[in-house]
Amino acid sequence: MDFVTRRSLNDIEEYKVEYVAAEIIVNANENNFPIPEKVAEKIEKIAKDFPFNRYPPIKAENLCETIAEGLELYTENVKIGNGSSELLQTACYVFGGLGKKIAIPYPSFSMYGVYVQMSDSTAVQYHLSDDGFLDADKLISFCRKENPDLLIICNPNNPTGNYNELSVVEKIIGAVQCPVIVDEAYMEFADGKDVPLLDMRPLDKVWLVAGSTLSLIGNYSNLICFRTFSKAYGLAGLRCGYAVGTAQLIKLLGKALLPYNVNSYSLMVAKVVYENKLLYKTMVKTIREERDKMAGFLRKLGFSVWPSSTNFLLFCAQGFLSEKLAAACGKKYGGNLPDVVASGKMLYRYFLENGILVRDYTTHPYLTGCLRITLGRPEENKIILDKLVALNTEVRL
Repeated sequence: MDFVTRRSLNDIEEYKVEYVAAEIIVNANENNFPIPEKVAEKIEKIAKDFPFNRYPPIKAENLCETIAEGLELYTENVKIGNGSSELLQTACYVFGGLGKKIAIPYPSFSMYGVYVQMSDSTAVQYHLSDDGFLDADKLISFCRKENPDLLIICNPNNPTGNYNELSVVEKIIGAVQCPVIVDEAYMEFADGKDVPLLDMRPLDKVWLVAGSTLSLIGNYSNLICFRTFSKAYGLAGLRCGYAVGTAQLIKLLGKALLPYNVNSYSLMVAKVVYENKLLYKTMVKTIREERDKMAGFLRKLGFSVWPSSTNFLLFCAQGFLSEKLAAACGKKYGGNLPDVVASGKMLYRYFLENGILVRDYTTHPYLTGCLRITLGRPEENKIILDKLVALNTEVRL
């Protein structure tokens, strides 16, 4: 028997990510480090008498207050979501709809297009530069031509990893007429130093907004910044994110969020984490250092690596190495793939056979042959690099 669904769902495939047994999991941009011991102790203490039988605050007021205080804003400027993904989907419902356009970046987070389609809106893609950056003037011209009802910017961008300076993003926000969402899921890894000269926050709080559009809240009526606890703070399993913007836009966003949309335990843990963010600075610094070290090593081996300010790297083989990997793939697995795809597939399968799960972008129209690898713990990264050296040596013989 065939059942009828909403037309917007007809062409949508259920979201799937590779799930295979692996000793080193570096495919989903999770944080492989354990949470700081002092944070774990605080959570454990609260959890002993946690009121699991009670509903959470209906609008997550407890976490809203904590975040607002940290940013020198009001609770009306903050909204909590079941991951920033829920907030993105909700924003598409709120500002989109039949006959409305939502501008999304390409290549970028694949779920943007899904959220747009689910909201019965029309997606209009704007392309990043060849090396993955925003071109402010081109995007402003694009918006004047397309007149979108919502603009989404991903900064730093996923899956390429590019960070765009605050001045570039601010130029776009100030020039367009629609609401602008800046998805900053990876901003903690960017180590941005840009802060507006007129930001009057105390020095111990200015670092919270460095490089981020959080520093612009209140300056622009059309800005909403989205952040998450899933990446730098290692809470991917608890699903908690937040939006910060003008009270008017946050109120509109809240209209489409269900009551009790985030569970009590996630709110409690996120609150403890936010109150102890300084304890994560060493961990984040280590991830940045590991990223830069691995990027340099990959380039020496003959890979092209996208510039990254995140906790992941996007890369692909090139030239002689690509030819050798493609030949090895054909010899070992057969098939008739283009060399650029085959070289990436060889790497992906080689990693799997060695208990390492990475993200496969080899058949992506724009990122053909690429793999994306999350930075794990130093000992995991060393294993990955050792395996790459072994494969590199083998295929070059």
